[in-house]
Amino acid sequence: MPIGLTVVEWSLLVTGRSGTPQRIATIQYLVEVAKDWTLARFAAAEHSEFVLVPHRFELWGVRVRRHALPPDCREAASPFDAIARAPRPTVWSHTTLVTLLADSNTETLEFEQEMVEILAMDGETVLAEAAAVIRIPGLAPCLGPFHCP
Repeated sequence: MPIGLTVVEWSLLVTGRSGTPQRIATIQYLVEVAKDWTLARFAAAEHSEFVLVPHRFELWGVRVRRHALPPDCREAASPFDAIARAPRPTVWSHTTLVTLLADSNTETLEFEQEMVEILAMDGETVLAEAAAVIRIPGLAPCLGPFHCP
């Protein structure tokens, strides 16, 4: 965030929306921080075995705190199950496997796609974005563009 801007002002620059309610602007800002951090992790990956460690992002005053989560904890596996314990706007970045179905002329094919999810909740406001992880043997993984479902 540029020095001298508040979270709401920065969110306006990021989202391009004027008049966005402060709570929504705050959670959108946290989503952008989590996406930027996640993209940087993939950009810095140097080997094909790279795995994104699940993280939680929380707003503390004007600062964003990032916490690594143990991969085997409940919050890392299903972040929205943990939201009842979150006292402030919270965003998670983690990987998951999604089952995709593709129809052909003769059959339906099923395959799994590794995805990175950015999940956010603040009160009743919920935001979600996802990006596909592209893996080629022998190369570091790449992250595709984020999309809203």
